[in-house]
Amino acid sequence: MKISPAGLALIKREERFMPRKYLCSARKPTIGYGHVILHGEERYLYQAITEAQASALLQADVDAKYGAHVAKRLTRAVAQHQFDAMVSLCFNIGTGGFDKSSVLRLANAGSTDAAAITAAFGLWNKYTDPETKQLRVSKGLTLRRGREAAMYLRG
Repeated sequence: MKISPAGLALIKREERFMPRKYLCSARKPTIGYGHVILHGEERYLYQAITEAQASALLQADVDAKYGAHVAKRLTRAVAQHQFDAMVSLCFNIGTGGFDKSSVLRLANAGSTDAAAITAAFGLWNKYTDPETKQLRVSKGLTLRRGREAAMYLRG
């Protein structure tokens, strides 16, 4: 299974296009729609990219890593909109976080409990404050998790 255009659109809306390098919350150099700049991609440290280039990087990241990872971890068939929501979550929290998530457990159990699914997405709304090293709730992540849960539940 591969991410749909609607799933990519969700990630794009959540990540927002950044034509120049910035440091993500994990302090990694990032560009475009959340593409972490890898060894061999140093040109992105010094030059801007177009939206089309950012879209291509996002598609490649999702196909090669996040979409493939979600597909491998699922033990039962899911609807396209459910897969898309889980790929968006995995893209944001990483493959390790996704593997530990109750979202994955509920999907593999075939759960249709909307409250449990919404709560499972909602657990991933925190970040570590770089100054205090304490876990904080993020309004932006809370809203994102709500939109992902809505996609999962209703498409």
